[in-house]
Amino acid sequence: MLKFEIVSSRTVEGAESEKKYVAYMLQVRQDNKESTVYDPDPANVERRYTHFLDLYNGLKKDCPALLNNVSFPRKIVVGNFEPNLISTRCTAFETLLQLISGESRLRDCPASINFFQNIELIEARKLIEEKKFDQALSILETSFKLLNKVYTDRSRVVLGALCRIVACAEASGGALAGPVERWAQLALRRYEAVSDSDLLLIYVPLLHSCISIWETLGRDKAKLIEELNDLRKRGMKVDSAPKLMEAVDNLHSSI
Repeated sequence: MLKFEIVSSRTVEGAESEKKYVAYMLQVRQDNKESTVYDPDPANVERRYTHFLDLYNGLKKDCPALLNNVSFPRKIVVGNFEPNLISTRCTAFETLLQLISGESRLRDCPASINFFQNIELIEARKLIEEKKFDQALSILETSFKLLNKVYTDRSRVVLGALCRIVACAEASGGALAGPVERWAQLALRRYEAVSDSDLLLIYVPLLHSCISIWETLGRDKAKLIEELNDLRKRGMKVDSAPKLMEAVDNLHSSI
């Protein structure tokens, strides 16, 4: 059972020209609905009021009928740090998220996908550009944990998150090949039952990346090469595939 809960909040002093704001700690769990046992490994991420507001407005635009009975606290100029207001907002955020948890049409809306992945994705991209691959990897792993609780194992969003982790390792020039090997193996296993044409466009770059990682680690890459050859025989463009990170970015932009 997918469960969302705002477990804490804190006031953050904005950097330079940015005003201070309240950061809400969102905990996402897959609890056992047959008992009172909580998810032992929840995902925890911070979101601001504006992130929740963008989520609400996006869902209201795409699925208005599903949000008819949902009210959302309006934006105010002063009093944003009052305990009563923060508590009221937390309740409203949880109500909106629980509606999303029970309705796949809401979870699959671009507004939801952006809410659950964009904050970490933007930060990870910045760190990769700065060649801080270990920090980027940590953020991408947190993002995957969150997305893997919200979406199905072989959804576009989850497979994309897995492939970003592998792409981060590839971009590091082999520095993260060891720590990311298990993620690469998981991504390959998840693709075993995938047949969607757009997702297969990521599979080819994934295989190329895994071959590179296997080479760095001294692993046997024969099965990966064999899989590429099989895809080539099936008419897929194997030899002119984009880099994995580019392929995942293209998939994300098409959502």
